[in-house]
Amino acid sequence: MANAQSNLLRQYDRLAAVAVLAVLLVSLLYLILSGLQEQRKVEEYSIKVGQPSTEKIAPQDHTADEALLAAVAKPASAALLTVRNDPSLPNLFTPARRLLCVKCARPIPFEAEKCVFADCGAEQPKEKTIDLSTVDSDGDGLPDQWEQTYGLNPQDAADADADKDGDGFTNIEEYEAKTNPADPKSHPGYETRMALKAIQGEKVPLRATGKMELPPSVGPDGKPVRHFQITFVSVTQDGQVGTTSLRANDGQDIAASGFRFVRYNEKPLRRVEIGEHKQVRFVNESTIDLERKADGKKATIVFYDANNADWPGEPLLEQKAEIAFELPGVEPIVVAPGATFAVKGETFTVLAVDAAKKTVRIQKNADKKVFELQ
Repeated sequence: MANAQSNLLRQYDRLAAVAVLAVLLVSLLYLILSGLQEQRKVEEYSIKVGQPSTEKIAPQDHTADEALLAAVAKPASAALLTVRNDPSLPNLFTPARRLLCVKCARPIPFEAEKCVFADCGAEQPKEKTIDLSTVDSDGDGLPDQWEQTYGLNPQDAADADADKDGDGFTNIEEYEAKTNPADPKSHPGYETRMALKAIQGEKVPLRATGKMELPPSVGPDGKPVRHFQITFVSVTQDGQVGTTSLRANDGQDIAASGFRFVRYNEKPLRRVEIGEHKQVRFVNESTIDLERKADGKKATIVFYDANNADWPGEPLLEQKAEIAFELPGVEPIVVAPGATFAVKGETFTVLAVDAAKKTVRIQKNADKKVFELQ
């Protein structure tokens, strides 16, 4: 029994040694094969350095690429409004055949009979044409082509009310006047920014309230000349009427008022009906010419008649117009007839101031154009 166990142990040791040897041989073989495989890969992918070639390499033509990049960076004005179907043109994309809606100017299929956008739906013309000069993408009243010409943004509606050249006129005002919004010297007339604020002046301080015809005289031609005595009352600038009668014949001074009664211009009496019962009255609408003694200033007043509902009141002796300007940095001015004033280098002359009509006539001296403010 003991001998059998001893033999078994000796056989086990041999078997173990053989197994270890086999493992070593397999590992060695694996290493050898792996090394050969790696060497083969190195040989396959090794870069072999040889003599440089003397053949010149032709430069590549990048003209098309440069044109494409330029078109993308700064598209042409016409390109923004046209659909390009030719793939040879410089464009990142080659769209389907489309056109711009005649109303909203958005791209729609060429064959569409109506705009495909729900908020538009406009009927499209059968001829499939569109006037690009009228397209207004942002709806600000400025056509896209006009905006592009003067460096504005066709997709920004706010630039219509902006003032690109700082001349005091908005871009849309310049468009309507056909002027250049990028040139401060090109702008609508300054008269479009003038407004009559008020007509002011000194009132005639007299009111004619009565008349009496004097005996006539004989004129140089042998014909009779009529003469009148007029009764006046004084009137203050705030409208207070005096109580003292001032009588003067034509050609005489009117007491100490500083005025002279020049002439009575008699007109036919006008028939009027007054009150509920249509009482008939006759209204005196004659006029009286006066002259201020200090400077010869002439004035004409209408005879005062309480029954005359159209009596104009005391006229202004010196009518002056106060003109305001809707322009930055230009202050209002007060001018009299004959005065000349300047607005940013352009001169104007006041031709007349009419207090009754509340108007002032002005001439633009550059082109002699006459306009009226009211």
